Amino acid sequence: MSKISLTLTHSVALGPKARRWLALAAAVAARELPRAARTAALSLTVCGDARMRRLNREFRKKDRTTDVLSFPLQAEVRAGDFDLGPASGELLLGDLVISLPKARQQAQEFGISLEEELVHLFFHGFLHLLGYDHEISAVEATLMEKHEKKLLAAFARRRASC
Repeated sequence: MSKISLTLTHSVALGPKARRWLALAAAVAARELPRAARTAALSLTVCGDARMRRLNREFRKKDRTTDVLSFPLQAEVRAGDFDLGPASGELLLGDLVISLPKARQQAQEFGISLEEELVHLFFHGFLHLLGYDHEISAVEATLMEKHEKKLLAAFARRRASC
């Protein structure tokens, strides 16, 4: 069974429940990794809107905040186009950045907890790291949404069993 090594940093206050849920989300997401990757690594940063806006402006040329940004290190993991670390055999996925204020706002809009929205954003960003992109086409958006729902359902089952 595959495993994801999650490095979590945050420049904003992140409660212990949110940290536990994100660690559990990484464990659930590991089931989506290619069989060749026994371990994978990704970095997750939870930040404020000013930093997120700066990153979005710098890397996507959009001068506004956003909920999640993904910075993949591999071309297209889901298509089998990836390299494992030569010494460790680890799959280096990349970096995710989540805006805590945006997550809080969206959680309120959707009538869910902050932790639920953080997990949803984690899965969304994780799928981008694997090579999914909902902005390419309606077909790709539908496929990505299907995978998000699958991950969210698996997360709910895993959380209920803890």
